[in-house]
Amino acid sequence: MKTPTTLLAFAVLLAAPAAAQEISPDTDKTLWCASAFYWLAGSAEDSGETSEAEMYDRWSKRLLDVAGAALRSTGYEPEKIEEIVLGYDEAVLAQLGTPDAPHDIVTCPDLLGDWR
Repeated sequence: MKTPTTLLAFAVLLAAPAAAQEISPDTDKTLWCASAFYWLAGSAEDSGETSEAEMYDRWSKRLLDVAGAALRSTGYEPEKIEEIVLGYDEAVLAQLGTPDAPHDIVTCPDLLGDWR
């Protein structure tokens, strides 16, 4: 027969992966900025600003690498990471340039540090 302590320990073990699935505020901002740069790259490309488009695309990919590594380190599977990125892409498209945006696009290049 399982004791209440054993059942509690089992419940904690089952809950641990769910807790590991939370996205940290830093990773949230990194994902948001990666998506913002993705959309800015497309807009620059449409405007004929090839070098600007390449810069934003490079920045987007870099931030996606950083965010993906952070998500993998907390237990996210690649398929779930793809879902998350698509969700951010959709949300950021609607938020970009609005007062409802959770992050200020002006601060996004700061996430790149010396990498820029």
